[in-house]
Amino acid sequence: MSDLSPLATTGRVLLVDDSVLALETIGARLRAHGLDVVTTPSPLEALALATGEGPPFDLFILDVMMPELDGHALTRRLRAHPRSAHTPILLLTSLDTTDDRVAGLEAGADDFFTKAVPDAEMLARVRSFISLGKMRAHLLAHQEAMARVVREPEAAPERARVEVLHHQPDAAEQLATTLRASPVGAACTVHTRTQATRVSLEGVDALIVSYPLALEGEQPLLARFGFHEDAPPLLVVDAAESTSRRVAAFDAGADDYLPLQTPAPELGARVASALRRQRRQRLLRSARDRATLAAVMDPLTGLHNRAYFQEALAVELKRSVRYGRPLTLVLMDLDHFKQVNDTFGHATGDRALRQVAGCLRGAARSTDILARHGGEEFAIILPETGPELGLVAAERFRAAVEGAVVEGPRGGSLRLTVSAGVGCVPSHARSAQELFEVTDAALYAAKRAGRNRVCLAAPGETSVPRPTPGALPAHERLRRLLAEGPDAPLATVRTAARMLHEATSPGDPLHALTARLQASAEELHRELLTALDELAEPRR
Repeated sequence: MSDLSPLATTGRVLLVDDSVLALETIGARLRAHGLDVVTTPSPLEALALATGEGPPFDLFILDVMMPELDGHALTRRLRAHPRSAHTPILLLTSLDTTDDRVAGLEAGADDFFTKAVPDAEMLARVRSFISLGKMRAHLLAHQEAMARVVREPEAAPERARVEVLHHQPDAAEQLATTLRASPVGAACTVHTRTQATRVSLEGVDALIVSYPLALEGEQPLLARFGFHEDAPPLLVVDAAESTSRRVAAFDAGADDYLPLQTPAPELGARVASALRRQRRQRLLRSARDRATLAAVMDPLTGLHNRAYFQEALAVELKRSVRYGRPLTLVLMDLDHFKQVNDTFGHATGDRALRQVAGCLRGAARSTDILARHGGEEFAIILPETGPELGLVAAERFRAAVEGAVVEGPRGGSLRLTVSAGVGCVPSHARSAQELFEVTDAALYAAKRAGRNRVCLAAPGETSVPRPTPGALPAHERLRRLLAEGPDAPLATVRTAARMLHEATSPGDPLHALTARLQASAEELHRELLTALDELAEPRR
């Protein structure tokens, strides 16, 4: 989840407060930090905005004390609607009592803050929950694409496991005792630990951890698990509560921050809220994983297959166009794959494809969608990514493959590289077919430019460029370029390089320069011969 770190988060926020002054003041504070903020004094209008057909929100901030519908009732209405059920909710209140906090959390809110909270703390919470909302949105998109493939009944929820990890044994036992006595205590088992070394969070549904173990020392827990998709909620407790420590905890990935002496009802409500979020995340991941294993995997590489790629691209493109979010497609092709098969056989070719798939998987973010599109071609969907970051990502994928070596069964090896094309909605295309065509054209531009490189689609280009009428076919132009006669362009370069090299002596700068030029010309000659062979065969 590092790519969704709150320190770099932007997002769309719906701010609801019946006070015009509060809307202007808080809205300005959020906009000053790059957030897109929509404000309304009406809870009913907010409900219509949140559940209507407009662009989705990444976060709701709701005042508690409002006419028509108070913040708790509005929270319940939002949680009951499928379009807003998973969007994080922060309650904004002038009250600061345990009963008020418990009531808000039980209504379905994720957290709250008072109107007098310092800017740094408010922004830390807002950024943290926007990141959570974006992660949920991507998981929902995966689930939507896979829902057509397989549906399975959900298993009954198991008893939750909560771990209390505190560097002071007495404090750990005090927290555990308080939690067991709270309303949520009957629905979970509570365990205590005092050491953070070699911590495994497998099977843990929520972790309550002391501030020193979470953020201090050589291996702070939040540095290892903060913002990780598979990590359980991490609630930080602090005996030396302060605004700066609270901000540090949220910016490091904590799900909550609370004083060591938090009353039992509030502690229970906060843990219950965290467990609800964990269940939602787990259900989404489970649905995604079941569908993947059932029908959408390429058996050779372990990546998504072409059928899933087409469904996922349609879903992501629909979201991109509908909500005005960018979407990037990367198409990658293994260079000289025919040479691998011809030299070492198809079994080695299969190993090469698996090796490339592993390299791409290691370079991908958790929200990227990787697929084997067919043969030696791979497709990668990058949600909420524009052309500039799309080029950066494609270059990261290319570099991850470069240098990988496939070994032959009886000795020998070949170095693997890939060429890539990058296309983006809305910069280069509006439909799935157009996006694929312009990205495919960019891929073949990368091939023509020498392979092992990345090319960006040209706006408006919807197909591979064709020769102008009367122009020689590509294979004929290549044949003339490779001719050995005195007028052949490449032969002239090779001859000139050889003659200049022979006319100089070691130590002369031209001697080394012409040696490199001659070697480059020879390498180019070999690559063009391979290209000529490929042009004489079907495209795939």
